[in-house]
Amino acid sequence: MNSLPVRHNSVIAAIDVGTNSVHMVVAKVGEHGFHVLSTEKETVRLGAGVSGADVLSDAAIERAVNALRHMKRIAEAHSAEICAVATSAVREASNSAVFLQRARDEVGINVEIISGNEEARLIHLGVQQSIAFGSESILSIDIGGGSTEFCVSTRGRLRIAQSLKVGAVRLTDAYLSDNQSDEHGIEQIRAHVGSIVAPLAHEIRQAGFSRVLVSSGTCETLARMIAFERDGRLPQSMNGFAFTAAELLTILKKIYGCTSSKERQDLDGMDAKRSDIIVAGGAILHEIMKALHIETFEFSEYALREGVLVNAARMRGLIEEDSVDAGLGSVMRLAERCSVDLVHSSHVAMLSRKVLSLVSRRFEVDTSLGRLLESAALLANTGNAVSYSKHHLHSYYIIRNADLMGFTDEEIDVIALTARYHRKGVPKASHTEFGKLSEDRQHDVELMAGIIRIATGLDRSHDQSVTELNSSFKDGLLTITPRPSSGSDETLALNIFTAQERVDLLEDFLGCKILISR
Repeated sequence: MNSLPVRHNSVIAAIDVGTNSVHMVVAKVGEHGFHVLSTEKETVRLGAGVSGADVLSDAAIERAVNALRHMKRIAEAHSAEICAVATSAVREASNSAVFLQRARDEVGINVEIISGNEEARLIHLGVQQSIAFGSESILSIDIGGGSTEFCVSTRGRLRIAQSLKVGAVRLTDAYLSDNQSDEHGIEQIRAHVGSIVAPLAHEIRQAGFSRVLVSSGTCETLARMIAFERDGRLPQSMNGFAFTAAELLTILKKIYGCTSSKERQDLDGMDAKRSDIIVAGGAILHEIMKALHIETFEFSEYALREGVLVNAARMRGLIEEDSVDAGLGSVMRLAERCSVDLVHSSHVAMLSRKVLSLVSRRFEVDTSLGRLLESAALLANTGNAVSYSKHHLHSYYIIRNADLMGFTDEEIDVIALTARYHRKGVPKASHTEFGKLSEDRQHDVELMAGIIRIATGLDRSHDQSVTELNSSFKDGLLTITPRPSSGSDETLALNIFTAQERVDLLEDFLGCKILISR
């Protein structure tokens, strides 16, 4: 059984293991945001030389592990809590487990693989920390080594978050041999990008946007080169630097005109470590600009790692959420799409949190599970959209495949499995998906599914008459007493009877008897 959560460190090191580079930002987090203590970047080319059936090379894994080892030393010097994520290269590699295990065993860092859509959300969150969005509709674009992320938001609220498999390293390997920027290769890249981007571009144009923000290495290099072309120097800060489509085309003409990576290194503003992939990166932005008829860009110095930092700080309660929780917002959208009875499900979610609170007073359980518990309760009946019969099983695969945002892949597993076990059969290690979870996560599912079973019983009447719960614990018996705000004695008796019939799973988890009583 999980122990009670401890107070989290106020210094966080956020690490982004990307296809091209490993980035880290170390920051002290306070009530009003974060203060950067240190940043670090190492170009490791984790995704170099891979295409199609992606495999991380031994040399690339070694470079990435060494980079993590170096960054951990820096994080430890600041007594920082480390939060690390991996993106496209690791996400797509068939041997990603080898890298993850080496990072864990040799360095002591648990790296979390995030989905493309979650990567987009975190980039958007990072960009929000550096650029004032105001009330305008914003399109943000982040060109990475393996993928490009697009977000459209209005007043900071996401409307579109999408990742496409077009990245500077990926397309360099696929279309440009020996670092040569030949015209044919560039045209192939642009044609490829155009075909991949077209459906999303249509969706983005329909949503509409008034500003375009770009972030990360490719766009920073292009912005720096434009700054040199314009003024012969770099501004003190590149954050918020605006440039036009015409200026971008002028710089791209210079980049395309070079015959080698070495020649490109001599261009003003060029990052020497990026000179071999800037052709592909520039061609990607070129085609996006054309597809979306973009006239002006603004550069954001913050991107994924800052998004990871802020997300981690919020999850630890160090920074107050200043907007709707992205995860719960995504949960509500899925529930609405599946025509869930949100009045009933929201009430069950509320009762579930109350049961968790009551249990935490008597037993050592992880109260931070409240967010996952609430999400599972809200989505437990999504399977009704397929069929009421065995709807808990349908709920599992709907949640598991719905691209929920705001959660890690593991958390989505936990939510989906909790919904799957909210009724009928209990979790068993022999069940394939449940058996894949760690022992701690299996306990989380057992606890939460057991709670939701009781909470659902307490609203068997679907009239939300039970609003408060009290509890007592004596001689190994946990007594939960419902306090109705309305309804008849018959209704209360129905709810109590149904809840009592569903206590078995929570009883087994807690190792005590449970009585639901007036």
